[in-house]
Amino acid sequence: MTSLADSLEKLRRIDSERGPKYVADFEAVLADIAALRDPACIAELARFFNDAAPFDELMFSIIHTIEIFDDKAYVGGLLSIAPMLCAQAPRWASIVFVRSLNAEATRRELVKQLRGAPTATKSAVRDLMQKINARSPEFLAQTTVVIVAAT
Repeated sequence: MTSLADSLEKLRRIDSERGPKYVADFEAVLADIAALRDPACIAELARFFNDAAPFDELMFSIIHTIEIFDDKAYVGGLLSIAPMLCAQAPRWASIVFVRSLNAEATRRELVKQLRGAPTATKSAVRDLMQKINARSPEFLAQTTVVIVAAT
């Protein structure tokens, strides 16, 4: 079995070359990464989110891969990369966090971990929640507790 580091390097190469079998190759490596069941992949795969990605389905494939982990690992991985994710891929950060808001257990874990998160992480998540509220006020009930945890 290939290591996580080797699989991530292969994924980077596929992503940069974007050859004729780009989508199939990318998804095959994601499947290999998922099979490793290594929660370290959450933050690493989140680095691939790209608002200008040519195929949204690959971004959703990343989401599906990282969502296989329990809430504690999933939220921890997302929070570890939140400032970068929110700055470099705000669209996908919003999508990922809205999905987290919609799952009650995940939202509770987000609040729990956010309380002890670094200031930069709290700031990034708080700003993202405010942007979500500005676009979709119906999320106010889910985002309020997250915003409070981030202050």
